[in-house]
Amino acid sequence: MDVKNAFLHGDLADEVYTRASLGYDHSPNKVCRLRRALYGLKQAPRAWFFKFSSTICSFGFTPSSYDHALFIHCTDKGKILVLLYVDDMITTGDDVDGIHELKSFLN
Repeated sequence: MDVKNAFLHGDLADEVYTRASLGYDHSPNKVCRLRRALYGLKQAPRAWFFKFSSTICSFGFTPSSYDHALFIHCTDKGKILVLLYVDDMITTGDDVDGIHELKSFLN
């Protein structure tokens, strides 16, 4: 699965300010405060990963102690594994219904 505009989903923990874009009508003495992460912002990857990991953990997954990007969920029907690489996810397991529920949840 591929997450479209993944870095734009991250919430910033710190206050980050930037100059306004060219063509934006504004006072030259003012700056813009970002409410969300943007591509190219050094905090964007961490903000995205925190948002993803907290969201998937709220669904019942636990992070692996071997790899922070691997999340595991054990159900009555088996296991579901999710491996995150930047904005791509590999989902596998033997609980097919659980995988469908996960996809609906993440959608």
